Amino acid sequence: MTSVALAAEIRNERGKSGVNKVRGRGLCPAVVYGPGVEAVNVAIDPKVFLKLVSTAGENALIDLTLGDAGTKKVIVREIQYDPLKPMPIHVDFYLVSLDRAIEVRVPLELVGTPVPVAQKSGMLTQAMHELSVECLPGSIPASIKVDVSALGLGDSLHVRDLAIPAGVTVLDAPEHTVAAVAGLQAEAAAAPATEAAEPEVIRERKPAEE
Repeated sequence: MTSVALAAEIRNERGKSGVNKVRGRGLCPAVVYGPGVEAVNVAIDPKVFLKLVSTAGENALIDLTLGDAGTKKVIVREIQYDPLKPMPIHVDFYLVSLDRAIEVRVPLELVGTPVPVAQKSGMLTQAMHELSVECLPGSIPASIKVDVSALGLGDSLHVRDLAIPAGVTVLDAPEHTVAAVAGLQAEAAAAPATEAAEPEVIRERKPAEE
């Protein structure tokens, strides 16, 4: 994986008022932290950052430039988004060493269309959307593709069936289901069973009535 560049400025503003001042300048507050080092408060351009993660992915290896403090190798640990628009309002950057493995979550991307789905006789469901893995920072995959085109009715794919890139160790249990295809008739037959279970809710309410 090649790294991408991002500029940041060290900020001295702290607390809620300091964060508001940073946002008032059109910047996004962020923090850089890692093992054995003191956390550093920084500010980044939210539009530049959003473009970066849109093209390189949220697991991208980033060369974060901090002015006189030099450039640090980081990955994104957490992004907080504005609830009203797709714009980051806070970012956590984690310092990494290129020779030390780290744990990350990688998106699972379904590709292909099962024949039953194409024939409208089956429904594809995705049970897992991310996979926990361990690898060196330079080996973090942007995503892991899951080919579901060969699935038939009643078939499922599990973690053990995935094609994992070299140098990446999966941490999730191999028997976990990733995706499955169920018949539409089976889905319809399950609906009355859900309705029959509704009277049990009455028993759940009894403690509250006392």
